[in-house]
Amino acid sequence: MLWERILALSWSYRALGIRPGDRVLCQLPVSPEHLVAVGAAWACGAIHVGADKDLTGPELSALVTRTGATVLLFAPAADAPDPLGPLRIVRAAHPSLLAIVDGEHGEEEIALGGLLSTPAPELVPPAPGPPEDAALLVLTSGTTARPKLVIETLPALWGKVQLFADGLMPGPADVHLMYLPVCHVFGLKLTLMALASGGRVVTLDRFSPQAAVRLAREERATVLSGTPTHLTLLLRHLEHEPDALSSVRAIAFAAAPPPPVLIEELYARLDARLMHVYGCSEGFVTLTTDRDEIRRGAAGRTVFRGPVGTPPTGAIAILDPDRMEFLAPGAVGEIAYGTATPVRYWDQPTAGTNGWYRTGDLGWLDGAGCLTVSGRLKDVVNRGGLKVACAEIEAVLAGHNGVAECAIVAVPDPILGEAICACVVPTRSLSPGLAEIRHGLGERLARHKLPDELVLLESLPRSPFGKLDRQALRVLVLESERPRERLRPDARAITATVQ
Repeated sequence: MLWERILALSWSYRALGIRPGDRVLCQLPVSPEHLVAVGAAWACGAIHVGADKDLTGPELSALVTRTGATVLLFAPAADAPDPLGPLRIVRAAHPSLLAIVDGEHGEEEIALGGLLSTPAPELVPPAPGPPEDAALLVLTSGTTARPKLVIETLPALWGKVQLFADGLMPGPADVHLMYLPVCHVFGLKLTLMALASGGRVVTLDRFSPQAAVRLAREERATVLSGTPTHLTLLLRHLEHEPDALSSVRAIAFAAAPPPPVLIEELYARLDARLMHVYGCSEGFVTLTTDRDEIRRGAAGRTVFRGPVGTPPTGAIAILDPDRMEFLAPGAVGEIAYGTATPVRYWDQPTAGTNGWYRTGDLGWLDGAGCLTVSGRLKDVVNRGGLKVACAEIEAVLAGHNGVAECAIVAVPDPILGEAICACVVPTRSLSPGLAEIRHGLGERLARHKLPDELVLLESLPRSPFGKLDRQALRVLVLESERPRERLRPDARAITATVQ
């Protein structure tokens, strides 16, 4: 059934004029249709570009411009007051764009359902291009207001899928519960791993612990994945249904270092095989399934960045971020991966041209070369496993009428790990509140990028050179008695913004 739908959509793509090398921007939710879209693009030789389902019209339009996409697969948000509003914004800026809509659509758009049900003859795939050809553009959550687009090849992609399979050992009897966004590398590769091993994938578009536990129980899920935030919420919900996850045998987690208490509870309550993954959208991966390593917070020593059929390559080093010198075991510094070939970006310069790719994260190596991640140099908020660039929010927040100056800092949160705190110097005439700021930003930013807290200041701390001192600002926010306005949604509202 899955291949038949891929065949039908790929055949329709060709009939619509999509050719090898064209960029297909996919904004569909976590669903079988998104996976069909991935396969259909590759069957045509096109380049798949995954986009978060919560992106606003301006964000989608900017992504179309950057990628030169010829096609947009769009899913209207059922709970939005104007479900087709973002598409109209994209249409106004890109009138020649081919729009394919999943669900209700306008007269100018093509219905995805019709394309998926179109009878198609057996597809003759295009002749394979060189192995270095792009198959996927991965949108990072970088530290600037302009996230990067990493070029991923099929050989490298499937090599990392195999690495995940070596760790989790999936098989045809497995049922994989997937609520991670498949537009992100972790969710996509785990889903491809599940399908390639003959397993069954059960999708959940919007994570909540209630819905995830219910599906896991009903479908007898055997493999889970997520961030430490997801797993914390699932374990809390088990207080109501203690045996709901009894079928789970393996769990993969990434995106943030897990609290030790979470690891011990997972082993005690589920006795599952855990796989701790540390990596980046640029394609470098380190992972471990060793219980002792996971218990002490380590992320292993296996490094991979290469095609199928080649052994794990590269090396991990800890560098002094200022002097670029290698540090001894036990010393904390910037995590760097050795690479023989530079990281390629779609519309930006390459990275790692001196033989090392610098991650911007902090960590240390033990005497055996095992990596522990301890923090980061990057100015990002790790909100429930989703990395949100401070500069991206600041660029939009600065345009608010009541904001004279602004900055974003991460603050601790018991559920999300880190929450987004907006630090605002208000104008003399206006003093905005959190609800007003979130409403204004919501027109241009996805909801997981909206501030959770607001603190009003007379000025922002700066260095002698006039640069924002973000660390001093964070100390000011956390240690002063200055009031912070906080968002206090119910549990459903909190968990709805984790992904």
